[in-house]
Amino acid sequence: MKKALILLLGFLFWTQTALGAEPAIDFVKGLTDDIITNVLETKDSREEKMVLFKKEFQGALDLKAIGQFVSGVYWKRATPAEREAFITAFMDFTTKTWADRFDMYEGQKIVFTGTRDANRGQLYVDSQIQNNPPVEVIWRLREKDNSYKIIDIIVEGVSMAMSYRNEYTAFLQKNGGKLSVLTKELEEKSAHFQWTQSSK
Repeated sequence: MKKALILLLGFLFWTQTALGAEPAIDFVKGLTDDIITNVLETKDSREEKMVLFKKEFQGALDLKAIGQFVSGVYWKRATPAEREAFITAFMDFTTKTWADRFDMYEGQKIVFTGTRDANRGQLYVDSQIQNNPPVEVIWRLREKDNSYKIIDIIVEGVSMAMSYRNEYTAFLQKNGGKLSVLTKELEEKSAHFQWTQSSK
């Protein structure tokens, strides 16, 4: 009887944990579904798709927090105006980069496999793109204003936020630590952005 009670309590605890984690999965699934249905599968022009993707993507990610993280110690050394200009350039370039990655979607199914706790009360949502072989995608979330925001996307073990941080801080070290120089570089890249699949 005691053993059965322990198993029952364990099952109830697991159920509550799973139910508590469902909103996080629903949030990411809602984002991917919206992008696939409202952006990728439409017959709109690339320019029209970009407008829709930007709305979905920037609404779901905390790009301001990510931008502050990727600029490292150089964020504190910059003026408020330099920070604002950098965030604008970073958001624009990052949105185009991820729009291009999503643009390569060819109908593969995205399966969400669960959630895990991360540091500082954050949460990982695990998923797989059913390719051959499957591609592991982990979404790192934090709760903000009674909703979730994505603060990192990890593809096959490679963190978006950490990759940008390593690239940008190395660039800043070589260019006098001036955030304005990096901002100009991102603006140039964004203005001359090359899509992977130019025919779409």
